[in-house]
Amino acid sequence: MEIADIVKNYERMPDFELIRIATSDAQGLRPEVFEIIENELKKRNLDTNLLNGAKAQNKEHSKEEIYGYATVLAVLPCPICGSTLKKLNGTIRHTVKSFIFFTSHSTEPVIACPDCLDKENNSATLSTALLGWWGLPWGLIKTPQYIYKNQQSKKQNHVTYLNEVLLSYTLENIGRIESYKNDKIKLQEIIKKKS
Repeated sequence: MEIADIVKNYERMPDFELIRIATSDAQGLRPEVFEIIENELKKRNLDTNLLNGAKAQNKEHSKEEIYGYATVLAVLPCPICGSTLKKLNGTIRHTVKSFIFFTSHSTEPVIACPDCLDKENNSATLSTALLGWWGLPWGLIKTPQYIYKNQQSKKQNHVTYLNEVLLSYTLENIGRIESYKNDKIKLQEIIKKKS
């Protein structure tokens, strides 16, 4: 695509789409596109720090940098209970739901305080135990697997270091974290559990 076409494309783009690209979908953009995004942000009086999010998605990050970003998230209030007494960490919530010949399963990361992470894994285990078995054949196969996975995930909920789930979540959302690193409300939106 020619630069002139890219400029026109960004000019026609609504603000929410431009923000989404800058904070979440900028990986792999050509270097000259960053200047186009910057010009559009300025023209629309949008926060030019959003450009930092786009750039963050397009660079290699050292372990130390990822830990730094993860630490920004770990000290936020828990998005579930609001507590600030313990540092946040991550877990994976594994669920299976079956309806005779249809079985759905999901794995989703949750960022919260250790106690809320335990509750999330327990809730997923209970839901899977009650609703997972009823599908043939996958419900019978996946239910015990996902119950086991929830129990394994719980082992990392109370560790004193930033666990792998939080670090992976941080890397996946690094553009958004960089864009909003000085906005506590936006950071809390990033870690808020999707219902």
